[in-house]
Amino acid sequence: MLYLIATPIGNLDDLTRRAADVLGRVRAVYCEDTRRTRILLSRLNCSAPLLRYDDRDPRDEERILDRLAAGESIALVSDSGLPAISDPGRKLVAAARKLGLPVCALPGPCAAVTAVAGSGLPGDSFIFLGFLPRSPSKRRKALLEAAALRRTLVLYESPFRVLDLLSTAEETLGPGAQAVVARELTKVHEEWLTGTVHSVREELERRGGAPGEYVVLLHPDEAPKAP
Repeated sequence: MLYLIATPIGNLDDLTRRAADVLGRVRAVYCEDTRRTRILLSRLNCSAPLLRYDDRDPRDEERILDRLAAGESIALVSDSGLPAISDPGRKLVAAARKLGLPVCALPGPCAAVTAVAGSGLPGDSFIFLGFLPRSPSKRRKALLEAAALRRTLVLYESPFRVLDLLSTAEETLGPGAQAVVARELTKVHEEWLTGTVHSVREELERRGGAPGEYVVLLHPDEAPKAP
């Protein structure tokens, strides 16, 4: 069985009991960065071998598939959140399913869904875009196509490019479009900025940016005026 295990996005206490139980009984744990995942496994007193998984290396995929075919239970984790959601894992899952090997995705922490729930933007139907292309023209095209569906847009971005993303959003959606920026979710310095794309961009620009992990939420409808 291949287990996809959601790991905390900041607060280690958010790991589920079920996830901890599975990590304690699998034959091996594959991860993005052994240094980061070892901190979590040490906290759980988990002794399973910890191995790096590189989804760009087909040999890694073959090794895992061979172990699964032999009947071993294997866990795949990301540095944070759910594997295969803007993180490695999709190709491995697709290959396992093609071979008829069982896959089990355990629910748990996910920055995108957490941000939607806390944003106040419509959450009955939203579009997850992950990380947009770095090319300005491709980024604009992706935003315009998604915004045409009039849904909440959910994006991940690095602290080094979040201002560029908001500038592109202001150009394509208009300065009055709704925006929410969630920074450092579940961590000590968790922060939410809400308003228009223009006002949120200006606030971050005034600060000179800020370190951390970002979820950016946009809605093409204009933000309601304050009473």
